[in-house]
Amino acid sequence: MLKPALANRTKGRFLVLFWHLLAGAFASLSLPPLFLLPAIFALSIPLLAYLKAESRMQASMIFGAAGTGWFLASTYWVSHSLMVESPSLWIVTPFMALALAFVLAFFWAIAAMVSWSFGRRPVARLFWFVAFFSLGEWARGFVATGFPWNLTGSLFAVDLASLQAASVIGAYGLCVIALFFALVPAFWVLGHRRFAALFLILPLVLAAFGAARLANSSNGYSPSESMVRLVQPAIPQADKWDRSKRQRHLDRLVTLSRQGDAVPKLVIWPETAFAGFASRNKSLLDTTIRNATQNDGVVITGIPRLGGRRTLLNSAIMIDHSGAIKAVYDKRHLVPFGEYMPFRKWLPFLEPIVGPIDFVPGENNILMRLDGYGTMQMLICYEVIFAGAVIGQEMRPDMMINITNDAWFGQSAGPWQHLVQAQMRAVEEGLPLMRVANTGITAGFDSYGRILGQIGLGSQGVLDLPVPLALSPTPFARFGNLGFFALIFLIIGTAAWLDLYRSIRQ
Repeated sequence: MLKPALANRTKGRFLVLFWHLLAGAFASLSLPPLFLLPAIFALSIPLLAYLKAESRMQASMIFGAAGTGWFLASTYWVSHSLMVESPSLWIVTPFMALALAFVLAFFWAIAAMVSWSFGRRPVARLFWFVAFFSLGEWARGFVATGFPWNLTGSLFAVDLASLQAASVIGAYGLCVIALFFALVPAFWVLGHRRFAALFLILPLVLAAFGAARLANSSNGYSPSESMVRLVQPAIPQADKWDRSKRQRHLDRLVTLSRQGDAVPKLVIWPETAFAGFASRNKSLLDTTIRNATQNDGVVITGIPRLGGRRTLLNSAIMIDHSGAIKAVYDKRHLVPFGEYMPFRKWLPFLEPIVGPIDFVPGENNILMRLDGYGTMQMLICYEVIFAGAVIGQEMRPDMMINITNDAWFGQSAGPWQHLVQAQMRAVEEGLPLMRVANTGITAGFDSYGRILGQIGLGSQGVLDLPVPLALSPTPFARFGNLGFFALIFLIIGTAAWLDLYRSIRQ
């Protein structure tokens, strides 16, 4: 009789964890591009179960399951990259998606495990949970090189006004507000109606602040000649490195770049737009740039580059009409399992996507400069997702340029989520940002995150945009995540007071 009872208990626990997984998956529908904001309330389901947990391990498993659901439903598209060049690897894709979800959910599980030990009153424990959970979201930005994708605070990108608070507290501060908003049902069920009302209204207060900020903003631009042309060639990833099609791809870039009567002085191509080494294809590169520009024009293009000791670099170069290279930027923050493979000898099946040779990170952050445009901070691909780490404090640029290639991820939520990350960096830093994708969503943002124009996912075309003026450094640009940590200390103080208040009352 003991074994059947134990088996039934184990089955029941797995069923409960499965429901928490579903709750997390449903809650992720609040993220871009769907922005079904009420879905975030589903996180109150595992939270109420967490309050009744009998041990730290049980609390950890509850939010480990919820986190797995959240990330499995919202980062599934990463596994699509395996099939782009090696369709035979389709059988591996579910396991890759699940593995990534497990890794990211680990931060949720640890936050629940640690916070469970704090707080004697349920309401105090909720505040402790928010503090440690938010710290976990912050930790995702740098632990194991970092992958702060689909932060809970991303839901505030639903409206430009609500996103303006990022200029003060950043993306991680928005995570704090988003989590309190998610827990409104939990506060209500526990009988703390005032807290429920407060955290339901708080996002509206932030939106009102944002609306006022936008209403008082100007639409300042650089001198009229400071136009930029963004080129999205929409070359399929499966064809991108086919040498027999290289000339055809370059011809497409040239045709798009020369479209119309007037070509702006600055033309920007996407990440690895030139799929070959400049040192080995100098005449081809020079001819291509000369055909794509006017006499005083320059192109910024992504290109792989050989460094010292024949190391492989993912780079961006500025090259003028005569073929002279004016500036070089090497990507500093590489994508694990995308540009280099940790534990390569144990994971040979991933070599078709990563390639046989690892890229190495650039060592210096060098701003590009162009007369009439000022200084430009290059950000290659996912370098744009790291809040507070996109520009150097000692050399503030006039503009950020993000070149990327989202063709790996097909017609999925991934390119839209990447676009929102770029928009949030523009708001945080108070700087215009030009985003150029091979295929994905090419777009420009002003210093308030207002979209200036975009080219749709999977479409080829050009976008000519005026360069907006940079703002004076925002509070976030000045102080980084200090606003976020101030919120964390406030939450911890509130949680401690709630427990102390109970002790005094007793």
